[in-house]
Amino acid sequence: MAVASMKTTTRTSLLILIPLGAGLLFIGSFAFDPPGAAKRPAPSFTLFVNGESFFEEQEIDVQETLASIDIEAAKSEFLETVILQGTVGDKKAAIRELAHLGDSEAIAILSVALGDDDPRVRKAALEALSRTGGDEALAAIASAMRDSDPRTRARAAESLANAGGYSAVDYLELALRDDDARVRATATEALADIGDSRSINIISEALRDIDPEVRQRAVEMLDQLNDDAFFHALYPPL
Repeated sequence: MAVASMKTTTRTSLLILIPLGAGLLFIGSFAFDPPGAAKRPAPSFTLFVNGESFFEEQEIDVQETLASIDIEAAKSEFLETVILQGTVGDKKAAIRELAHLGDSEAIAILSVALGDDDPRVRKAALEALSRTGGDEALAAIASAMRDSDPRTRARAAESLANAGGYSAVDYLELALRDDDARVRATATEALADIGDSRSINIISEALRDIDPEVRQRAVEMLDQLNDDAFFHALYPPL
């Protein structure tokens, strides 16, 4: 691995060159702006094969290339490069590898994938995070509840239920306040999938939703979960 640093009066640049074997060269370029700069540009990553940009020319076998990388620290950098610059197929393959790793660094890179322009990549990242589980993964999934696309927010609600955990119920309670009725209905189903006493109480609140479909979904979920809970939600004690 070679590292070169270049400093000017306004910016310090760091160039990292990592030979990956079999003609592959990973190049990472990082720019550091001085304090008070208006905006720091995103890191630039490129993977070259025999001098030509790999992502522009062909799809990459992520699993095979990852296995050929001897430097452990370079593996995460490589996967993040794929997430930032690869094709949709490459990105989904990288997401599968990150799900296997499941550590904090992998979760951080999966969080980057949640901001991808393609909904298929965002969906794959949510599914991977739900399989990873844990507080860090739950927080990453919950961040997708701020996505501008209601379909992604609904998938995030489903992923929270799949991941489970105490915090998932808290996040889903917030999802019941979403502007989109479809997201609120999905959150109601997700709470039913968790099915603990806290979830039942929160679903009961959806019985007062302004949208009739959300109210109907809440009735169905309570009926499915527990007859007593269903009865007390509809007819609270005086």
